Order: sequence, then structure tokens, then C-alpha cells
Amino acid sequence: MAATYGALTSVLGTIEKVLRSNHREYGWTAKLKSLYELFDSLLGKCDVGEAIISKDLLRRIKDVAVYAEYEVESLMNQLIIVGLNDECCGAKLDYVCQHVIQVTHSVNNISCPKKSVSPRLDDSIHENFMEGYNEERKNMVARLTYGSKKLQVVSVVGMAGIGKTTFAKTTLFDINKEDFPIRGWITVSENYDLRELLLRLLRDVIEMKDKDFDGMDNGQLAAHLKQVLQGKRYLIVVDDIWSNSDWDNIRHWFPDCGDKSRILLTSRDKKVGAYAAKDGLVLMRPLTQDESRNLFYHRAFGKNNTIRRSDIGKFKKVGEKVITNCKGLPLMITAVAGILRSKSKLYEWMEVAESVSSLVNDDAYKQCLQVVALSYNNLPSLMKACFLHFGVFPKSHGIPVKKLTRLWIAEGLVYPNGVEEFEQAADRVLHDLIGKSVVIVDKLSWDGKIKTCRIHDVFHDFCSKESESENLLCVCSSDSTTISQVHTKFRQGCRWMSVQSMIDFSNYRRYTPIEIPSFYMLYDVVIFDPKVFHFKLLRVLDLEVHNIIGLNEVTRDLVCLRYLAVGTSYLDFVDLPITNLWNLHALILGKSFVMNPRKRKVFTFPEDIWQMTQLRHLYAKGIHLCSPGDNKVLGNLQSVSGLSPCCCTKEIFEGIKKVKKLVIRGTREEFPTDVKWIDNLKYLQHLESVSIENIDFIFQKNTTSFFSLTSPDSFPQKLKELKLRCTYLPWECISIISKLPELEVLKLKSKSLIGNEWKATDQVGFPKLRFLLLDNLPLTEWENTTGSHDHFPSLERLIITNFKFLEEIPQGFADSKKLELIELHYCNPSLVDFAKNVQVEHEEVLGRNKLKVTAFNTGLKWQRGIFASRNNRIPGLVPSSS
Repeated sequence: MAATYGALTSVLGTIEKVLRSNHREYGWTAKLKSLYELFDSLLGKCDVGEAIISKDLLRRIKDVAVYAEYEVESLMNQLIIVGLNDECCGAKLDYVCQHVIQVTHSVNNISCPKKSVSPRLDDSIHENFMEGYNEERKNMVARLTYGSKKLQVVSVVGMAGIGKTTFAKTTLFDINKEDFPIRGWITVSENYDLRELLLRLLRDVIEMKDKDFDGMDNGQLAAHLKQVLQGKRYLIVVDDIWSNSDWDNIRHWFPDCGDKSRILLTSRDKKVGAYAAKDGLVLMRPLTQDESRNLFYHRAFGKNNTIRRSDIGKFKKVGEKVITNCKGLPLMITAVAGILRSKSKLYEWMEVAESVSSLVNDDAYKQCLQVVALSYNNLPSLMKACFLHFGVFPKSHGIPVKKLTRLWIAEGLVYPNGVEEFEQAADRVLHDLIGKSVVIVDKLSWDGKIKTCRIHDVFHDFCSKESESENLLCVCSSDSTTISQVHTKFRQGCRWMSVQSMIDFSNYRRYTPIEIPSFYMLYDVVIFDPKVFHFKLLRVLDLEVHNIIGLNEVTRDLVCLRYLAVGTSYLDFVDLPITNLWNLHALILGKSFVMNPRKRKVFTFPEDIWQMTQLRHLYAKGIHLCSPGDNKVLGNLQSVSGLSPCCCTKEIFEGIKKVKKLVIRGTREEFPTDVKWIDNLKYLQHLESVSIENIDFIFQKNTTSFFSLTSPDSFPQKLKELKLRCTYLPWECISIISKLPELEVLKLKSKSLIGNEWKATDQVGFPKLRFLLLDNLPLTEWENTTGSHDHFPSLERLIITNFKFLEEIPQGFADSKKLELIELHYCNPSLVDFAKNVQVEHEEVLGRNKLKVTAFNTGLKWQRGIFASRNNRIPGLVPSSS
């Protein structure tokens, strides 16, 4: 059903887009509208009659939707490139409509039940929650923290779904941060890339920008990692290791310096765990009945459940049967609880309980797969295709949420309700999948937003099998490394191809080009040759990890392309024909690392870009736009990242006036000489987030301000997030920023403000600010003057990094009723002591222990760029930087 539903939503989105993009009426416009109505009716019937529509009919519906979308996109291709007449277009659409009507008649002959009102979906996001194993976790903390000064390896072993990874994460959360200043986390899994493991560890322990790792081979990377860890007390998690040889491949990375460093390893194989860990083996046990019960009720009865309090007892009676049949497996318990969380009728609970009871005689792994299937079957139709799309990504892969939701939109898998934007619809689906315990939150940003997510390995196994059975996905991994094997594995009509291993494309001329709508190149050393594929109707081309020269050869005439990502800093956009890319939603260019920011590629876009009316997201290290002229507006554009400051004009801002997120980035030479250019931001009335970055931050001698800030009216009044870096504003400007009425997030990074004193003089400031980041600023004094006690009335989190001179923060934080966290990295020990005293006073004044103060690397030599405090975090447990 997922493939059918995805095909229907996709064709509806395509037809609607074509209708919107053609402002004049053609002879074939009415026929296209009729086609839209036919598919809209089919979607409604499938939604309410899924259970009684045969698989054969569902397949016919999917095939006709795919065929219709192919024909509509082909027509647009020919209209733009060749120029068909109205009569020819009308005849083609008539032929398509006949096929759709035939299928519609078959569906109409089925008596579909009335659609019942589903209980509202719970959009809460579960944090990593570990029920049980309290004694084991306590012992593990002691084992890792104390004992021998030699490097020790401890293994946690157990079957899939038993909770090994969550056990490791929660154990690390319990360990004092000061005990292990250097921390890292890698997930090895069955098919791993040695280089990527090295890069992930290096990202965790040092800042990437201090070394151009792209120019180093694996041996050099390993030597560099070992050098960084030498003489430091570190704690590294090696998650999900499969074989002895896997451990042998990486064990030499970790030096033994006699400083009580530790490695925590998880594996499904007891022999592998014992081989790696000479110092201790922990076997994960099933949860006890009480532990299972606590976990189940924590998940099943969320904050927003709709079950009446008087009926809870009846539901708990059914729940006890479920708990017993889950046999203490956390994955099964959370999966079943996720299903029941959105069900408010007793008979629905009983049906699920019976389904779980039927699995009691299966082995544990098969039980888990069956429960995952149960979770999948209970998902609403609109979520199923989105869930299966996770199979495109490698197992144990943390997926950036922004990328995931943009791909869902480009694939036509989400459809907005009412006035909501596509991005809001995609976020809603993702939050619902998380609320149903199907998707896991992997990393959070500084300000608590979801940065990356993933699915459990067992869910991924199911995803791969189900999407392949529905002919949605073809994965080229270790079992398909030649073009012959790829052709054997690929089935005609498949929607997504994901390349996750090296492929030998030699002798490709002997084979017919593979026709694929969406292509994901997720392995960065493949020699990519576009001649292997038929890309005429390509929708998604993801080459973000791949270096490619001559992009114009790949994208020429790709009228249907919706998502294009290329991860090289060497491509040249001058020759890229964008006139025909009218359908593009997201354009992401050159995300690969550049050591010297001044050598970044600045893409100068031709005037044709103002014809790309479907464009929603534009990213590059540097972007130069010409003035639109003739009142042209990119009305769907939501975000622009990398805009050169010289393009911050009234004319250009009026051409992108619907933008919600804007990153302005450039060298001093690119900033306008008129310091009042900042006032042009007022023309972006929908702007919610803005970042202004000067990239001349190394040995900068000229400290003149990059803009003049005289009034809060310089910024749009809807602004919620502001980030400044190397802008050299005087501290007096903070008073103006404090008056922004909707500001919730403020990030002041290195050299954003100059001066040593911050004195809050206004009576009320930052009325809605929830998150404040101060990074590497030369403050020596920060205080609120008399009458300014109402500063930060809504502040929840304060993060301070690399402050070597500041010794105190305003005493008023002790009186804050909403402040929950003060986090300090590489700060003066006096500042840490003062913050902890504020915490004590907070408890005494307010009588509660809501405020937490955490400090990282206090007392260590101030070495920004050698140890990155923002990276010394455990993925999925505590936020990482954004």
C-alpha cells in the first residue's frame, strides 16, 4: 500500500505544480484538471478502503499513477524543450485519462466502509529512556570510572532489540563529564566505511576546520587520531561491532597512555565481545516483568493520550497480556506501545494484543521483525511510504532531518493540509513517526531541535525487505559491485536506487541504461558515469558525498528534477543550464569541506534563476544573485544559505520576500560600504532566522563594524533566531537586539561583539528569548544594573564556551523561574564556581532543583580549535552544536 499511496500523492503534487506554474489557460488545462480530480478520488477511496482492496488492484492503481506522472512530466519536458501544440498535448492526456477511468471503475465496484475518525496523533518526542538495568548501569559507571590506569575495553553483548545502544548511551549520561574530557562515538554495523569511522571520531574529538582531512589517506587519519588521543583521558563507544576482524581493523587507533582511558563496545556476538574485551563482558538480560511494565506504560500512556481516566484499568488489563508476550525485549515493548499510543478504543487494544500473542513461539529476532511489521501495518497510509524511504540510507546511519524532509517533499511523499507549508507537513509526519516509537531521535542541536534521526537496525531490515517487495527500492551494496549484478538486481519500475558501495561501471555499454526516477549516491569513491543511467525523468539526484566535474553533462534537460545535491567544491555553475530546471525544489552545491574559507566557491547565478518558481531551498558556500527585474519573485523560496552580503539589496530581498531562513556569508570586501544595508532586512517580512557571518576571522586586523544597528526595526518583527559571527559590533548594540519582540534563539559567536563589558540597562529585555549561546567573546564583566532585573524572563538554556576572563554571570539568574540549564565549556574555574553557587541559590530561593549546571574541561588550558567542547558529546544523549 505504501508504494500505491506514494505514487498517488506524487502524481497529484506533479499535476498541481504544472497547473500552478502555467498562468495562462491552454486547451489541455481542463483535461489536466480532470485527471487531478480522478486521482484525488482514487486517493480518498484507497485511504478508507485499504483493508479490502486487493493487492492486485493496489498494484494496478500504483502502475497507472506512475504511468500518468511519467506522461505528464514527459509532456512538460517536450513543451519546454521541443514545443508541442495544444492538440497533441490534449490527445496524450485523453489517452492517460482512459487508463485512469478503467482503474477507477474497478475501485468503485468495491463497497468501501465509511472512514472512522482516527484518534489524534501524539506528536510528542520521546527522549532516550532506559527502564531497568539500574544495578548494571551503576556497576558499569564504576567499572569505567575507576580501576586500572591502563586502557580497558568493556563489552556489552546481547541480541538485536535488547537495548545495548540505549544502555551505552544512558550509562555515559550517568558518568561525570569531567572524568572523560575527550569522548567519541562510532557505529560500526555490518557494512562500514573505515574512512567514515575515522572522520566521525575526529569530528568528535577535534574541530574539522583545523585540518584539511580530505587530503589525508586512512593511515594518516588514524595516525592523527592517535596523536590527538595521546596523553588524554578519553572514553570511546564502539557500537554494533560484528566480527573479530572488524575490531582488529580499528583497535590500533586507541593509545594506552596509563590515564584510565576506556572503550565501551557493543555487539550481538558474545565471541566478538569476549575477543575485544579482555577486561570485562556484560551480558544484557531481558527486562523483568516490573521493568517491562514500567517501560510499556511510559510509552503507551503518553502525556496526550485520549483514554478516559475511569477506563485506564480495563486497558491495563489488556496491557498485562502484551507485556508478558513481549518477553522482556525493550524493542518489542516500545514498538507495541507505540502502536497502542494512538489507539483509544478497548477493542483496538485487544486486536493488537492478539496479534502479539500469535508470535510467542517464534525466535526472538523473528518476533521483533513481526512486531515491526505490526507497527508498520498500523501506520496511517501517509506515513508508510515515508517510513520505507529510510531504507534509502545505510543501516545505523544518522540522517539530517532537514535533508530527510526535503527529500520527502521532492519525492512527493507528503502533502500539506489546508494552509500548512510542505515543510510543516513533513515535520508533522516525522514527529508522528517518532511519537509512535518507529523513528529514533539521534542528535539534538544546541537549542534542543532535532538535528539527526535514525531507525533501529531491526526496523531497517524490515524497511529494506518491504520496500524491495513493493519494488520501491534497489540498494547496491556489497552484493552488487558490478554493472552486471546491478542490472540483475534492478527491476523495471523501481522508484529509488541507493548506491552504498563501490561499483565497477566498466563494460556498461553492453547494457541498456537503467531508467530510475530517484538516484542516491551514498558512497564517495564511486567513479560516477551518468551514461549508465537513463535520467530524462529524474526527480532526485543526490551526489552530496560525491565529487563530480562537468555537472552540466548530468543535468542537461532534466525538466522533472526536484532535488539536486552535489558535494564538491570544484564544480563550476557557469555552464549549468538552469533554464530547464523549472521544477527544482532544492539546490545544494558544494557542501564539502573547504579549509580556507576565502577560497570557497562563490556561485554567480544567471538571471534565469528567477524563472525557477518552484525553488524552496538554495545552499552554497557563496551565492551571488543578480537583480530580478520586472518584479520577478521566487514565491516558494523558504531558505537561502550562503548569500553574499553584496546581494543584500532591496531589489533582491523583494525577489525572495517569502524566505524564512537566511544565512549571509562573505569576506570583508563583499560587505557593502553603506553600513545601513542591514535595514534592507525589513523587506523580508516572513524571515524567522538570520545568520550574518564574516569569514575573514583569521588574523583580522580591521575591526570596523560590518553594519550599523540603530533600531530593532532593522530586523523583521517576526525574527525568532539571530546568529552573528565576526561582525565587530559594539556591546551597546545588545540593547537594540534585546528589544526584538519574538526573538527566541540568540547565538553570539567569536568577535560578533567587541568590548569587555556587558551592562544591561533596560528594565525589560529579551522578553521571549529561550536559548542564549555565547562563544569566545572577550567579556570580563557581565551584570544587570538596577532596574534591569527582568532581563531574560523566558530563558531556559544558557551555553557559554571558551570564556577565559569572565568570572561571574548576573546574580539575577538565581531568581529565574524558567532557567533549566547553564552549560560551560573551557571556561574560567571562577565562572564555574559562581554558576554552581547560582544553582544553590536557585534551589534556596525557589525551593526546587530545576536548574542544572554542567561544566566541561574546566581548568584545562584554553585551546580553542584543539579540543572542541561542542563535539565532546555523546550523539543522541545531549545536544550537539548547530
